[in-house]
Amino acid sequence: MKFKLLYFGDIFVNPKKRAQHIADIRMQFHPQLKRLIELQPWNNLTKYMVPDATKSPIITRHIGGIDWNPIITPSLKMIAELDILLMHPEIVGVAHSDIDNRVKTIMDGLRCPQNEHEIGQNTPNDIGPIYTLLDDDHLVTKLNVNTSHLLANDMLPTGVKISPDSVFMLIDVNVRLTEGNLENLPFMV
Repeated sequence: MKFKLLYFGDIFVNPKKRAQHIADIRMQFHPQLKRLIELQPWNNLTKYMVPDATKSPIITRHIGGIDWNPIITPSLKMIAELDILLMHPEIVGVAHSDIDNRVKTIMDGLRCPQNEHEIGQNTPNDIGPIYTLLDDDHLVTKLNVNTSHLLANDMLPTGVKISPDSVFMLIDVNVRLTEGNLENLPFMV
C-alpha cells in the first residue's frame, strides 16, 4: 500500500526547544493522516483505535494525557519504506545544515512520542487523538533521500517566506506487511 505525505516548513537541526519543534512537525502530518484513515482500506484501522476500539490489538498509545494513533505499528505487523524528496533553498552541494540531522528531525516528527518529555508544550490535547505515521522509527526498513534546490520562491502564497531552514518534502510511503493475519488482511493488496 502506498501513499504520500507533504511537509513545508522549517527543519531545525539543533533547536533550543527540540520537543516543541518535533511537535510542530507532527501536527503538520496529523491532518493528512487523519484524512488517510477515512479512506479505504485505511479506515479498517479505526477498529483498533481507542476510545471506540472493538478489536485487539489496540494500537492507540496514551502519553501525556493525549491519545496517539500510529498508522504503521508492529502489533499489526506493518513496516514502512520511505522515499523522501527534500527540496531546500540552498544551492545543491553547498550545505547550510547537514542532511542526516534534517532526516533525523523529520523521522522524529513522523513517530509517536516515546514519553511525556517528547510531546512539546503547545501540543493540543483537546482535538481528539493525534495521528502519526509510525509507532516508532525502527519500523522504517528502507530509506531513500533525494535533495534538490527549491526554486519556487515566486510561487509561494503572499506572506510566506522561505528561510535557510525551510524545506519542502514529498514523502512516498510504502507500507509492507511482515506477516499476514486477520487484522492486516485489508492491507494485502
